[in-house]
Amino acid sequence: MTEAITDPLLQEIAKCLAEGARCVRALPGGGQLYIDRPLPYLYVYRGGASPHDDEKAALDPLSELIRSEASWLITNGMSDPEVSQLVYTIAKPLADRFSAFLILEVWLDENNEHTFQVHGPQKKLPATVTTLEQALRDIRLPQLAFTVGQPTDDDRSPPDRTALLDKPTLKKLEGLYLGLSMRPFFIQPETGLPYPFLFRTLKEQVTQALRKTVFDFIRLQTQRKPVHFQSLGSRNLTDEVWEVDRQLVEISTAYEFLMLVTPVNTQEAWRSFRKSHYRKDPVLHYRLIPVDTDLLKRRLHNIYIERVEDPTLAFLFRDKRQEIDRMLTMLADRNSPNFLYGSLQIFGGVDDRLLTMAKGLMVALETQRTRQTKGTRLDAEAFRQRALREIEFFRSQHESVDAQVYVRDDMTGLMVSEGQLYIGKNYVIPAHRAEALIQHEVGTHVLTWYNGRAQPLQLLYSGVPGYEELQEGLAVLSEYLVGGLTVARLRVLAARVIAVDAMVRGASFPDTYRMLQVDYGFKPFNAFQITLRVYRGGGLTKDAVYLKGLIDLLAYLAAGNDLEPLLVGKIREDYLPFVQELLYRKVLQRVPLRPRYLDDPQAQERLARVKKGVTIFNLLDS
Repeated sequence: MTEAITDPLLQEIAKCLAEGARCVRALPGGGQLYIDRPLPYLYVYRGGASPHDDEKAALDPLSELIRSEASWLITNGMSDPEVSQLVYTIAKPLADRFSAFLILEVWLDENNEHTFQVHGPQKKLPATVTTLEQALRDIRLPQLAFTVGQPTDDDRSPPDRTALLDKPTLKKLEGLYLGLSMRPFFIQPETGLPYPFLFRTLKEQVTQALRKTVFDFIRLQTQRKPVHFQSLGSRNLTDEVWEVDRQLVEISTAYEFLMLVTPVNTQEAWRSFRKSHYRKDPVLHYRLIPVDTDLLKRRLHNIYIERVEDPTLAFLFRDKRQEIDRMLTMLADRNSPNFLYGSLQIFGGVDDRLLTMAKGLMVALETQRTRQTKGTRLDAEAFRQRALREIEFFRSQHESVDAQVYVRDDMTGLMVSEGQLYIGKNYVIPAHRAEALIQHEVGTHVLTWYNGRAQPLQLLYSGVPGYEELQEGLAVLSEYLVGGLTVARLRVLAARVIAVDAMVRGASFPDTYRMLQVDYGFKPFNAFQITLRVYRGGGLTKDAVYLKGLIDLLAYLAAGNDLEPLLVGKIREDYLPFVQELLYRKVLQRVPLRPRYLDDPQAQERLARVKKGVTIFNLLDS
């Protein structure tokens, strides 16, 4: 016999809700009430496990299903009259506040004729019931057939349980009481445990269906007009979320991946390659790896992501853990054939469409090639001063910007890592390309790092899995917007795609070098640099994402989408729905930094032309 619910506890809950406060209370028998903020609905599950009992919760997946939402009640062992009294105590102040209230009870039923069965008014169906039915029909579970029964006005509570509220009480509250029963198709008969991957997918999609249902109810039955159904998700995240986020970022920033797979002896390697008459692979030297990859992997897989109840954040965290695991494997495989396989998993390869476009671009740009004029050139220190001025521009927007620019003799070219810009000591560029490269490195890579760092979710500055494609697409687009994208630059991007494809197909370093130098007319050292970037570490396919990212970004903007949401942090395009959901839920905030080009009239004219529809082939003509 469980401890009875007391009048003082009911009074405490009623007072909390009447005041519009967040209400989280432990209940007799290990149940729990969670109301993130005043909302005109409540999910109810009777007989659930305690949220703090992992073993029981694993055997009771419906508890996990509703605990990711913003307003729910889980009871365990309480009598039906006690539960009814508690539900009324919750519903009354919220119904008074919103002039309507929705109760949706969920349960498992092995005897269900259908996979999902909605229990609600059968005659004169409210739009809310229709929305729930349709949203369930929209669920897609790979290789699994399921059915949704027509809504029935039978008992809206589990078998052998009384209704949470009777009809007269519901009428007084302007309440709607719905039931959702499910056949336990996602539970293993032998163990009673859910199939993990199936249940994750089910949870994500059922969550969407429930939010759409509640959104429709609020929109039609109350004076509140939520902006989107995703705005109904929980805004107060648990400590587990922030701890998992912190641990993942701590591990991902324990090493600087690009630094560790970039050679430190480029000039010496070039001289030895030239001395061999371009026939022998250059010997490349790398920085010592400062971490034990096995120990980091142990820490990585000891992170309790399964304790994160929010399906959106749990997905993001699992995706990031997988990427970190693969990157650590790549570091352990550096300078071996296995490195390439890891790179293909993380950065992808070159498909036929991208290769065709790269080769077509090389042909289209051939007639536009011009000889490089000497002109004014900037050395590393001069470029550093330009970069510092751009960082100062960001600091004027937000005082948290503390980026530095370092000139180093153990690298060539430019690199941004952890929001800091690194310049090779011997780096020299034409002055007319300086602003384009400033916007590429500082206006994109540094900016998105700081915008991500301004968010409570650290994952947005360390980078979501696969963020490089969109990042590099944005960076190259910024070169175009400030009028600094050149034929030579586009040829390099196309050549990188062609070189990656050749490398993946088995071409040797000398073969790829000769192809770039003979077939495509690159100067010897330029062909060497492109080839070196692609073959570093054992085969890095990342360089193909620059052109792919730009092509996909042009299509994204031409479809009527805006540029600014892409600057929230280091994200990828197909993560935008997740980012937008977290913005709706006010988990994320508005970004503090805007790139200079967004306020430049000429850049805005170019952006407007891109939105009208510009392909990679006529980009420089627009």
